[in-house]
Amino acid sequence: MSGESVERRFHGGLQAPAQARRFVAGHLGNRPATAQHDIVLVVSELVTNSVQAGANLVDVHLTLSGSRVALTVVDDASGWPASRRPGPEDPRGRGLRIVQELADDWTVTARDPGKEITVTWRI
Repeated sequence: MSGESVERRFHGGLQAPAQARRFVAGHLGNRPATAQHDIVLVVSELVTNSVQAGANLVDVHLTLSGSRVALTVVDDASGWPASRRPGPEDPRGRGLRIVQELADDWTVTARDPGKEITVTWRI
């Protein structure tokens, strides 16, 4: 996908999800508010998952091309993302379900070390 592409590296700490949200939100331009909300929520969920999995570094790549948006989150954490079925009282476990619901498509690719998750939208 050609178009505007930006990327930033975050250190895996508690502040990384908020930093990633601000980074992505700052590059979404005049896209519809609902799409901006969805994309920012997804980056927050993915970076949070990376940090909780023990990532030392998290790279966020955002590509904007016309009506298409691609978000890629790469981390160096071991483990593989898995969708869970949390109960109503469980405070965690909904992140990948949120991604599945809000994105048009998403894929996970193994890296050495870690993984790469790419999420796409047509807006």
